[in-house]
Amino acid sequence: MSKPLETVLRAPRLVSTMLAARAFSRSPVTPASTDGQQQFRMRSAMDLDPRLGKWVSRRSIHTSEASESTQTHTSSSRVIDSGEIEPAVTGLAHDGYYVFENLADVHLVDAIRKFALQVPCRARGEENDSDAYPRERPLAGRYDFTEEVALRCPEVQEYLTDPVAAEIARQYLRQSVIMDSMAFWWTTPMRPEDASLNAQQFHQDRDRLSFLKFFIYLTDVDSETGPHVYVQGTHRHLPWALRGDGRKSDESVSAAGLAEQVNELCGAAGTVLAVDTIGLHKGKTPTTGDRLILQSQYATSLFGADYERPLFSPSAMTSDRYAASPWTLQRLAGAIRA
Repeated sequence: MSKPLETVLRAPRLVSTMLAARAFSRSPVTPASTDGQQQFRMRSAMDLDPRLGKWVSRRSIHTSEASESTQTHTSSSRVIDSGEIEPAVTGLAHDGYYVFENLADVHLVDAIRKFALQVPCRARGEENDSDAYPRERPLAGRYDFTEEVALRCPEVQEYLTDPVAAEIARQYLRQSVIMDSMAFWWTTPMRPEDASLNAQQFHQDRDRLSFLKFFIYLTDVDSETGPHVYVQGTHRHLPWALRGDGRKSDESVSAAGLAEQVNELCGAAGTVLAVDTIGLHKGKTPTTGDRLILQSQYATSLFGADYERPLFSPSAMTSDRYAASPWTLQRLAGAIRA
């Protein structure tokens, strides 16, 4: 199909997305979900340009709450040094990612890793949780923790409610933000044939219009143990051949002339990454060891993919941070008020 024809077909979906996002934003109560057809239209419209979602968000999403500046609370962070806010925002704008120079607090990292070795997780593609991650003899390429399980750990709560991360997201996206999702998983060298299932082929994330992800390595990560891989600059520009939704092969990325922009983001345990995953990215399949990673995401709206309002026992820090930033942490309200 020709480029002009594809553009014509997606234009009505763009208009529909703008109208739906505006209606979602204006609802007196945040809707419980977005219509499935509207989710499809949003993802399809985003084929037009990787910057389109942010453009739509700034014109359609207007919160009823005053914009929350978290800068006055950033001194409580054990995850990100507040002195890196400005370089992170600048690096994200230029490259699409930023690797923080300062490692997260070693006690926080150790506590989360110890927790991840003791609680139930699920082999991706399987229906049932295992008793714990079988680190000595993994059978699958990826093991995921549910949000309900992950939030049993006070240090995971601390990471997900980090005020410096929220401030970076707010400045980078130039709108109020909501902590809208998390993921927590091990990756292993097993079953490399499951690369697509395990997000180990290049792709874009399109669950929201405008969003920013943070990752923390909880094990040492080098080229052989599954680094995050990012195609520099693709958050701003993508060759037309790569703009469609779905997985992209390494060969197609190279054929598009992007081979020199592919960067493996390695680091010791405690390394934190801020990543605009509207750009092409993947997790590299480990070959010599496993990797444990925890991810949080901030978005300008919950419009898009379905979301949950988790129930868990909040720590005192989580309750205090919710009190300071109820809009940003609104998805946790049910647990705080329970």
